[in-house]
Amino acid sequence: MVALWEEKAAAKRAQLAASIPKEYMVPEDQLPPADRLDVSNVPKELLPADVIEITELTGTELVAAMAAGKLTSVAVTTAFIKRAVLAHQLLNIFTEFFPQVALKRAAELDEYYKSSGGKTVGPLHGLPVSLKDQFRVKGVEACMGYVAWIGEPDKENSTIVDLLLKAGAVFFVKTNIPTSLMAAETRNCVFGQTVNAYNRTLAPGGSSGGEGAILSMKGAPIGIGTDIGGSIRIPSSFSGVYGIRPSHERFPYLKVANSLEYSETVVSVDGPLAVSLDDLTLFSKALVAQEPWKHDPRCIALPFREYEVPKRPLVFAIEANDGVVTPHPPVLRAVKMVTEALKKAGHEVFEFKSYKPAEGVEILVRAWTVDGGANIQGDLDASGEPGIPDIMPFVKGHKALTIPELFKFNKDKLEYKTAFLEYMNNTLSPSGKPVDAWIRPVGVSASVPAGQLKLRYLGYTGLLNLLDYTCVAIPVTKADPAIDVAAPAPGTGEWAEVEKLSWEDYVPEDFKNGPVGVQIVGGRLEEERMLAVAGVVESALKA
Repeated sequence: MVALWEEKAAAKRAQLAASIPKEYMVPEDQLPPADRLDVSNVPKELLPADVIEITELTGTELVAAMAAGKLTSVAVTTAFIKRAVLAHQLLNIFTEFFPQVALKRAAELDEYYKSSGGKTVGPLHGLPVSLKDQFRVKGVEACMGYVAWIGEPDKENSTIVDLLLKAGAVFFVKTNIPTSLMAAETRNCVFGQTVNAYNRTLAPGGSSGGEGAILSMKGAPIGIGTDIGGSIRIPSSFSGVYGIRPSHERFPYLKVANSLEYSETVVSVDGPLAVSLDDLTLFSKALVAQEPWKHDPRCIALPFREYEVPKRPLVFAIEANDGVVTPHPPVLRAVKMVTEALKKAGHEVFEFKSYKPAEGVEILVRAWTVDGGANIQGDLDASGEPGIPDIMPFVKGHKALTIPELFKFNKDKLEYKTAFLEYMNNTLSPSGKPVDAWIRPVGVSASVPAGQLKLRYLGYTGLLNLLDYTCVAIPVTKADPAIDVAAPAPGTGEWAEVEKLSWEDYVPEDFKNGPVGVQIVGGRLEEERMLAVAGVVESALKA
């Protein structure tokens, strides 16, 4: 007998399928076979040349072309709709699809441009942007992977959606996430598993995994994700794209759907994922130009500050291994590649160890579970769905904190953050110089096998959420079984048992072609500076 929650989920999937016009779909018999794992180049094989010509451009190039009258928003939006649909056919990305709304909006922008004599409505004029399923769009659902939330179209937009519309963005799709968001995977009982463009046995990361997946296939030039423990940076790394985790209070989060909503123990932030580093800057600058502090009381009144990188060698603190869980060979190789590229470019690099990272990660895990899992469990119980196994560590086995315990927790958290800040302030390079940026892995592995509960440690990203530091994730390389050979499990880190299991998971062939990135880290509210410094790192890698 089929449970009521299963019927509701099946009806939602049918509704999504019906929203995709057949004329945008590639016929089933033309799609690559299931055993073709790397499908990242399939769009170039199956889509018309005019679609490829447009969708291979970055967001920065596209807005410039539309502002110059060389492309229309209707043409650009149509091209990305077609490429996104193919990406969905191959990877299972969509949760909501509304092309008619997008094309109407694009036509209105084109008409404005024509009637105004070539003026644009804003810095993102005509640009298609994808949305993680958390972001509210009036008339569209944000079920966020919960069966209980199906059937409730939103009555208003998230504040960031309104501000980006004002900047000229065109929204056309919402993308998949894990139930409750509390997993670095992308699967739920409503829409199922999203997979990785470079190896379809792997996951695209999470919780903004649908965004990582659509961008990896260039089904959108820019997308918006959120990050409470790595949920922008992990899918950026696993999907071979770029992402920025801004500090809390820089970008507006008002009216964004969430689990653990209004918890202040560790705060989720929103930010862009993109196909290029320039696009992260384009988005950040365009959003801050809308003065979000006038619309979200939590936003700091901080205009975008152009940052010029000093004309001197920069100083980079490199942390390849945090001493808690040792990363897999592809990740260690990526950090080594970055280190050697920066040295060759004339910058100063030195080996760095962060301040008591295991203690910080333990504080973070407690921050995620202060309610004893009641919030997530309540939304599962409302429909009777079982949820996904990935989120159970945040639901089961935790006791809710009392108010006095919460106050004590906040004290412990502040003391740790203060000690960490002092440690960073006192960290100098061997030549006695202060650090310009801290570079560390995004995670232990080059993606993880899809649906297998093998992302065991989130400390490389999550610690930075606790500290609220600005982080930019950039792609570096891909896992190669011929180079990244297996090694015995070290079991020497502070979380030795987790490390041992993690290394037992490492079968080089299973991770073949999985993208690997690094994160470039600065202090709080240093978005402009870290975007510029990330450009220095990328230039060194390309050289």
